[in-house]
Amino acid sequence: MRRVLIAVGVVLLIAARAPQAFGQCSISVLDVNGTPMLCADAGDGWQWTGPGGFSSTDMCITASTPGTYTLRVYDASTGQWSDPCSQAVGKPPGPSCSITGVDSVCAGSSVQWCGPTGDYDYAWSGPAGFAANTACVDVSAAGTYSLTLTDRASGAAGDPCALTLRTLQCPAPHLSSVCPRPASWWASGCASGTSPLDAEAFARVAAGVDQRSAVWSYGGTPQGLCALVGHPRHANSMTSTKRQYAAVLANITAAALGIVDYEGHAVGLDESRTLDDVRGVPAGTTLAQWVASTEHAMLSLVSDAGHGRSAREALRRIRHQAKDINRGPESGDCPGQFSAAMESDDDDDLGDALGGSASALALGGGDGGDPLTGGSRMRWTLERAGQVEVSIVDVTGRHVRLVASGMYAAGTHEFSWDGRDDDGRTMRAGAYFVAGSIGGERTSLRLFLLR
Repeated sequence: MRRVLIAVGVVLLIAARAPQAFGQCSISVLDVNGTPMLCADAGDGWQWTGPGGFSSTDMCITASTPGTYTLRVYDASTGQWSDPCSQAVGKPPGPSCSITGVDSVCAGSSVQWCGPTGDYDYAWSGPAGFAANTACVDVSAAGTYSLTLTDRASGAAGDPCALTLRTLQCPAPHLSSVCPRPASWWASGCASGTSPLDAEAFARVAAGVDQRSAVWSYGGTPQGLCALVGHPRHANSMTSTKRQYAAVLANITAAALGIVDYEGHAVGLDESRTLDDVRGVPAGTTLAQWVASTEHAMLSLVSDAGHGRSAREALRRIRHQAKDINRGPESGDCPGQFSAAMESDDDDDLGDALGGSASALALGGGDGGDPLTGGSRMRWTLERAGQVEVSIVDVTGRHVRLVASGMYAAGTHEFSWDGRDDDGRTMRAGAYFVAGSIGGERTSLRLFLLR
């Protein structure tokens, strides 16, 4: 029966369109039981194309898929094909919609959501009258957001998609749980097998320290950082000040990167911390402000080849402030054991920081180097009688062995360490410090225990 109706419709259509000249393209639409049928009004041959790769050479086609159908008509009398003509059928499908982005955010912050990329019109809606027409939006209010895409070429709108944003009560960001480490601790990271950090973490810090200052340029390598924070054999005011300043920047970088040592302690300094406990720094000054001021001063001092008295005083002031900063606050969450034993490492051993009772802690050979084997002798010198408290500590500041305690006469005194702790247990090979007070002067010496 359906075929009969189609045939009748075609005959009637041809009769109605008979006066129309051949070779012209036009399309008529018939409704056959609710399904559209498209027919060419004339011609001797036909070429149809349509949605989904549809094609046909019939005079009439059934347009069951919504979309645009295109026809070309062949005129046998002229041997030519006509220009194409088109007919839209039904509602073409719109673009598929999706939203990318995280679905939660801390209260007071925002996140970015984006729709698919394409030749689309975007229509966003959301809580509190939120509306936007861009591909990406920043959202902050909790609730459900909706997006509708419209294909600009076809004008077809797709089904909307939605995403719900949750707001969380996050703790205020702070770095109070991080603790700084002194220059000697960072130098211990250069010792193979005894570093308190893994190599990848130390390398990331090294790259960050190089990027944070124009006072030096070492390509961001771990070896470059080691050259800065390692104790030089013949230190001067500039190299010692660079060492302490580099340690400050290493601590800042470590905090920004979330670095932790092998024992799980967070390492670093918070740039927003105020330096009220640092001598010579105005109250209320933040660490970030101190770094900016010190960077400017250091660049000026580096270019001062004469290093006159005023330059040496400026370097001494920066060096002492940096050491105080690397020592950390006197109270709070930071454990003091990391810096107490190493805070006086010999950057002050420059003639401008020692008093009249000058003391010196050195290896028995007197060459100022730092390698040491168990049983090697060390010595100190007192210009006058004084109290001496000297211990062996490990790189975390933990007490290992008491080597001297009491009042000692003026002169040179020697001692040795056999590589054992107070209980007689053999210590593993690695980096250690001889640290304490000699004649009222804080001092320390790094050593390596070899096996």
